[in-house]
Amino acid sequence: MTKKAVEQTNIFSLFGLPDEVEEKKRREEEERKKRQEEIAKRAEEAKKNAGSSPSSSSAKKKEEPFEVDLDTFIYHLGERIPVTTYFTPEEIENGLLHKTKDQEEYKKITGNDVRKRLEKDYPDLVAAYTDMVYVKQKNMVMAVPKAKKKGLNQDCNNESSASAEDFVVSKKIPFTILRDFTALSKNIYQKHGTELHGDIYLDLDKGIFFLDIPQQIALRETVERIEDPYITAHKLMDIRFLKVMEIHSHHEWAPIPSMTDNESERQENMLYAIVGRVHHFFPEVTVRYFNKEEQRHIQLEPAMVFENPFDSVPNEYDTSVVEVYVRG
Repeated sequence: MTKKAVEQTNIFSLFGLPDEVEEKKRREEEERKKRQEEIAKRAEEAKKNAGSSPSSSSAKKKEEPFEVDLDTFIYHLGERIPVTTYFTPEEIENGLLHKTKDQEEYKKITGNDVRKRLEKDYPDLVAAYTDMVYVKQKNMVMAVPKAKKKGLNQDCNNESSASAEDFVVSKKIPFTILRDFTALSKNIYQKHGTELHGDIYLDLDKGIFFLDIPQQIALRETVERIEDPYITAHKLMDIRFLKVMEIHSHHEWAPIPSMTDNESERQENMLYAIVGRVHHFFPEVTVRYFNKEEQRHIQLEPAMVFENPFDSVPNEYDTSVVEVYVRG
C-alpha cells in the first residue's frame, strides 16, 4: 500500500521542522489580534465608565478630579516617572503659586502644569498635540497624543520625497495592519460614504504594532478624532506604548494631502499616511512626516514604512524554469 505523499511547501516541511520566520510571523499576528481584542474591550469598559456613547458628538466623560500626590507617577513613552521628579513636595501638597498684580494664591497642579514641566525634557509634549489625563485607579498621569481634523478640501501636494538614506525605520509596520485599515475604510465608505481615521501604536514590551479606531466624526470630506482622552488613557494604561502613525482614508479620491491635512499633520516624530481609491483592487497609499526644522512635509515610499508582501517569493514555486531573453 502506497503512503500518501506529505505536502511539501518548503525545505523545513521536508524534515518536519517548523519554519522559524513563518512561526514568528504567526505568533506576532496572534499577539496583534489579541491586543486588538483587549483594546476593543477596554474601550467599551471606558465608555461605560465615562457615561459616553459612540453616537455622542461630544463624547465627554464624567469629571474625574486631577489630584496628584507624592506617590503619583507620570506615564510617557513607556516610562514611569515619579511626579516628584518635576514638582517639589511643597508644590504637590500646597499647589503652585500664581501671582497677579493684586494678590498671590496657590492653585492645585493641573494637567497642563505637568505637561509644561515635562516639555523641557520631552519636546513632543506640545499643547496642540497632547492631553494630560489623570487615571485615579492607577494614580498616574498619562500623556495622550491627540489628532487634529483631516480633510479633502483644496488638494495641495508641494512636497519632496525622501530617499532611504534620509529616513531609517528600524522596524516596519506589518502589511496586515495596512490591509485591515484599508478593508475597514472600504467598508465604511460603502456603508456611509465617509472617510475613516486610525491610530497605529507600537507595544514596546512585545514589539508588535496594533491599530486602534478611536471615536470620531466622519463625513464625506473630513474626519475628526473626538475620543475623550480619558477613554484613550484607559485603553492604553497597561501598555508601554508609542504612537507611531496617524492614518486616514480619502475613499474614492487619490491620497493627496489637502490644506487641512497639511495644517493638522505637523507633529514631530510622527508618521502620517493616507489611503485613497479604496474601491480599486490595489488602493493607493501616501506616507510622509513633518520636518520641523525645514517647516515642510517629506514624502516617503510606503515600502520604507510598511512591510511589502510582494518582496518575498513563495518557496513552493520553482522560478528556475523561467528563461529571460534580453534583446540587445
